[in-house]
Amino acid sequence: MLMKMLATYISEVLDNYYYPKILKDFSPAVDPWKFEVIETRRVNGFRGFILEITFDIELTDGGHHVPVGKDRMTYRISYGPEVKLINHTHLATYKYPQE
Repeated sequence: MLMKMLATYISEVLDNYYYPKILKDFSPAVDPWKFEVIETRRVNGFRGFILEITFDIELTDGGHHVPVGKDRMTYRISYGPEVKLINHTHLATYKYPQE
């Protein structure tokens, strides 16, 4: 459910990063089954309602689900809801096969 909530924010950031600098013909697709949660934590300890989640995501071409890259992102989520990107690290770009 959390990844579904973040999907819009994630897509916007990754579209701006990948297209057209890395991928010239299409924007990458964010598949919810390609998330790997690295860390979750409460920012202010057990009494706080501000959460941080760090995850790795593998992006695909959207049609044939061919991987095109991998990124690590950290979001801070608080009541409201307020969603803020804390960190974005590009980990890898995969060679996209040409037809």
